[in-house]
Amino acid sequence: MSSLVADIIIWALLAGGVGFVALGFVGLLIFPDIKSRQFTASRATLIGISLVTISAVLYGINGFLGGGGDSYAILVIHTVFLFAILAIGSIVITRIIPVLLPVPGAATETKDQAITQE
Repeated sequence: MSSLVADIIIWALLAGGVGFVALGFVGLLIFPDIKSRQFTASRATLIGISLVTISAVLYGINGFLGGGGDSYAILVIHTVFLFAILAIGSIVITRIIPVLLPVPGAATETKDQAITQE
């Protein structure tokens, strides 16, 4: 892969990643309920972060193969580790939001309350 082609691919992935993150942010602003905000933020942001991670890994691989040394290999390792942390954090936050912020009007009774009412 030539350097110009690699640069074009890297910049396209970066632009796509920033676009998806921006869509996730706009979705947080315009959607009315917590479920649609949660879905938009988690999915669009995860896609955006994935595209930015892929572009950083391609940049590191391109630099490493071009004779850049170990610093590019370290960049790839750190980028993959950071992506794993962000993906796990995003999934955990997505699972916790419904527990911490219950939807008004939704059934919130526990099993003990249901048994005592019978």
